[in-house]
Amino acid sequence: MAKIIKIASHLPEEKITNEKLSFNLKNWSADKIYEKTGIKKRSKSKENETAADLAILAAEKVFKISDISKEEIDMLIFVTQTQNQCLPTSACEIHNSLGLKTECGAFDINQGCTGYIYGLFLANSLINNKSIKKVLLLTGDTYTKLLDPDNASVSTLFGDGASATIIVQEDTNSSIGSFEFGTDGSKSGLIKCDFAGFRKSIDNWGHLYMDGANVMTFTLSAIPKAIYSYLEKTNSELKDYEYVIFHQANKFILERLYKKLGIPEKGIIHLENCGNTVSSSIPLAMEEFTNRNNQNEVNILLVGFGVGLSWGITSVRL
Repeated sequence: MAKIIKIASHLPEEKITNEKLSFNLKNWSADKIYEKTGIKKRSKSKENETAADLAILAAEKVFKISDISKEEIDMLIFVTQTQNQCLPTSACEIHNSLGLKTECGAFDINQGCTGYIYGLFLANSLINNKSIKKVLLLTGDTYTKLLDPDNASVSTLFGDGASATIIVQEDTNSSIGSFEFGTDGSKSGLIKCDFAGFRKSIDNWGHLYMDGANVMTFTLSAIPKAIYSYLEKTNSELKDYEYVIFHQANKFILERLYKKLGIPEKGIIHLENCGNTVSSSIPLAMEEFTNRNNQNEVNILLVGFGVGLSWGITSVRL
C-alpha cells in the first residue's frame, strides 16, 4: 500500500509584490490586488531558470529530511506545463541531475491545477500493483514566463514554485484514499496558452489567457457536486476530514467554496506569500503536515481543479 513520507518545496527568492504590480496596472492599487486575490507577493524564477531546476532543488530538500535515499527511487514523475523543451522529457534531465539509478523510470505529466492529484494517482497505482516500491513525485511550473504583465487577471495571481513528495510501499493500510476525476473539455479554452505548441506558428503564440469570471462560475458549480459525489462513493462525510485543501486558485474562490460547503473551519489558504503555483499549490499547503513530529494523524481531503477544465479528488492520512 502507498504511503506519503515527506514533502518539501522550493520557491525562487525573487518576489513580485503588489506594490510592483500596481505600477503597471491602472486602477489596481496594492491594497485592491490583495483584496481581490489574497496574495501579497509571488515567487518569480530567474530568466534561464526552469520548472525542472526548481523541482531539482525541492527534491534535494526532501532527500535531506527523509530516510529514503536517491538510490532507492524506482520511478520519477514530474508534473509540469512549463517543460524545459519539447523533447526530451524534463524528467529524464532531472533524473540525471539528481543522480538517480538507471533502473529508475522517468516521465512528465502535462497537467496543471489538478496535476498533483493525477501524480498521486499514478504513484499510488504503481505501488499498489507492486511493480514499484518508491516514487519521487515532483511538481513545478514557471507560469510567470507565460504572462502578459499588463493583464491583471493573470499577473496578479500566478507565482513560480516546485514541490517534491516521496511515496513508498508499506505493509500497513494505505495513507492515500480513493480517487475521482472529471473533465469538461468544452471549456478548455477558458484557460490556455499557445507557448511551445504546434497549433499556431511561433510568430502567433499568445500569452496565458484566463476567463476568470467563467472559470469561477464553473468552479463554484462543478466542484461541490464532485465532492459530494466522491463522499457518496467512498461512504464518507466532510466531518470525517480534519482539513479540506483545495488547489490554491485565489482567496476569493477558496472562501466561497468553503462557505458553500459549510466548512470554513476546515479550510486552508496558503497563497499569501507565493501566489497560485499551479500543480505545486496543494503540496505546498500539505508540506507542514508531513514534517510534524509526534503528532496525531490527520485525514485531509484534497481537491484540484482548473486548467482543462479538469478536477480531481482524493484523500490522504498524514
